[in-house]
Amino acid sequence: MSNDTTRDRLCDVLGDFRDQLADISALQKKQAALEVDARVADDTVVVTVNARGQLIKIVIDNCYLDNHDFDELADHITEAAQTAAKDADRLVSEMLAPINARHAKFPSLSDIVEGLPEPRDLMPPGLEAFGPHPQPQQDPPSSSADGLYDDGGGEAGFPTVRR
Repeated sequence: MSNDTTRDRLCDVLGDFRDQLADISALQKKQAALEVDARVADDTVVVTVNARGQLIKIVIDNCYLDNHDFDELADHITEAAQTAAKDADRLVSEMLAPINARHAKFPSLSDIVEGLPEPRDLMPPGLEAFGPHPQPQQDPPSSSADGLYDDGGGEAGFPTVRR
């Protein structure tokens, strides 16, 4: 291969790689903002999780006990949390699909110029945990819940009971 051909091919690959990094950055912002709700028990229990499936909010309508037993509440919260986490996982997978498809098409740079590093070796650290199957957290998640009743107007914690 001539030097001009090699340079042009390498420039194309590096341009695609730059586009890939820009798309990953945009996706990280979307993922950070993603919240997924699941509703159960006739919409009287609403659970919200983030993109990693971590529980961020529970709302229990005050009419929950009109049609459901208190003993069922934990099961309803668990069901809603699991549903929301599965939905979040699916949405993140859908967001990642174009990035993963482009990644699969990247040629080996060492095929273009012997000894060049691979694009995956140039990725910023920490991206291995980015995606639908995150690495487990080392520290337990923190909570602002302090056991106080939350009437929806403060930061006392959850569950929130609607009036």
